[in-house]
Amino acid sequence: MTFNSYAFLLAFLPIVLAGYYILQRSFASRTPAFLWLIAASLVFYASLDPRYLVILVVSVGLNFLAAAHLARTSMEDPGRRRVFVAAVVGNLLFLGYFKYTGLVVDSINGLAGTHLDVFRPTYPTGMSFFTFIQIGCLVEAYTGQVQGLSFVKYALFGSFFPYVTAGPIVRQSEIFRQMELPAGERTGRTPIAVGLTLFAMGLFKKVVLADNIAPYVTTLFGAVATGAATGPLNAWIGALSYTLELYFDFSGYSDMALGLGCMFGLRLPLNFNSPLKATSMIDFWRRWHMTMVRFFTSHVYTPITVSVMRRTTRLGLPRPVRMLIALTIPVFVTFVLVGLWHGATWGFVISGAIHGVALALNLSWRELRTRFAVLPSLPGPLGWALTMLVVVVANVFLRADTVQSAVRILGMMLGLTSAAPTTAAQFYGTATLLGTFTVVPAVVWLVLLATIAVLFPRNSQQILGSYPVALPSLASPVEPERPPRIDWRPSLRWAATMAALGGVALTSLGGPSPFLYYQF
Repeated sequence: MTFNSYAFLLAFLPIVLAGYYILQRSFASRTPAFLWLIAASLVFYASLDPRYLVILVVSVGLNFLAAAHLARTSMEDPGRRRVFVAAVVGNLLFLGYFKYTGLVVDSINGLAGTHLDVFRPTYPTGMSFFTFIQIGCLVEAYTGQVQGLSFVKYALFGSFFPYVTAGPIVRQSEIFRQMELPAGERTGRTPIAVGLTLFAMGLFKKVVLADNIAPYVTTLFGAVATGAATGPLNAWIGALSYTLELYFDFSGYSDMALGLGCMFGLRLPLNFNSPLKATSMIDFWRRWHMTMVRFFTSHVYTPITVSVMRRTTRLGLPRPVRMLIALTIPVFVTFVLVGLWHGATWGFVISGAIHGVALALNLSWRELRTRFAVLPSLPGPLGWALTMLVVVVANVFLRADTVQSAVRILGMMLGLTSAAPTTAAQFYGTATLLGTFTVVPAVVWLVLLATIAVLFPRNSQQILGSYPVALPSLASPVEPERPPRIDWRPSLRWAATMAALGGVALTSLGGPSPFLYYQF
């Protein structure tokens, strides 16, 4: 069961929402309603694979015990650090076993010619997300930011179905604080209307936009994996299609998660803010997967930067050299880890490294411009084009089955493969790889989705900007004033528009189409 399945839309969500509001109005205590949401979240997670449920329950239970211990013990207690380190290392080992054993097995098989696939465990959906959510809580408990814990509230925080499978990576302070508010301040007709509107937008993005460009992605990458080759145009169509599929798939999920949170009276942090409008790599990562960037910045990038600055200072290096090292090494290491966090293949590691190098160059150039005013800034269109080039190339490594396939696709995009086209028909792809698909509809979909992503004046959250649909997560770029004609209001006109949008999405539902971030 996923957000874009009939079971969720027509049975699970209506039943859970109705039960939540009935319990909320029937009891003075919020506990029965929270218990209802916990049960619903466990049912939702078990629907993906019942085997996963044990892992989630064990993770939530053990992390609650550790966080509660840290919250109630004195900051001077010498045992706190041991508990904290053991809990964090335990989480990372738990995640590492399920997510990265496969990478180790593949590497050993490739080097030694062995067949150790029997040792490969099944990776539970969303484990990276719920593990990092709870590590974040442990850090805040250790630093004294948690003042006592309720098991019911923690269990809901650790398992809430809108974000347990693919984020956002929430902080305990963001969720626990809202749980303390009176029900009347969090729920009601307006939050439900706002939530349904945002959910309908997200469902449309996933089912109508992302899923309709996905076949072009599958065709290209699948054919290359089997050894086929094609001309540059087809290769670019496949690579650009994947970037737009991933964009609308994750944007749609993010909208639906925020919308579900609104319906249940819990605002979630913003996780997606039109990243394909970015004019630099720094700007891109302020817009894409914002809560993940926040987590890695706080817990990886900043500690590495502090350590590097101390070490280079002790070595007596000149200040410009220290600044250059502090700008480049921490961000590169962080984004290699970001790539590895996304997936346990060398393609993910290379993708992270590409982003790390690009960000290091971007940061270094920005630092140089602050020191030497004569250095020019890149024009917006050129900065956008370079940013998108980096994103598309890195995404090829995310999607390709192997590093070799990714390199072949990049070679085809440049026309450098041995199977480079010799005729115009081969170059334009009308006779080869796309098979039953022709170039014209593929290009039409590309242009349509790119226009929406890059040129549409407002995104979903901005259309609903008059209502607090999300919590801030990272400093967002300043956007121009939104046109009043697309400013949402609870009116019949908007209700009809969203009903039509949701209706198109419902009638477009096909077979199973899980969100791409479920595999991360």
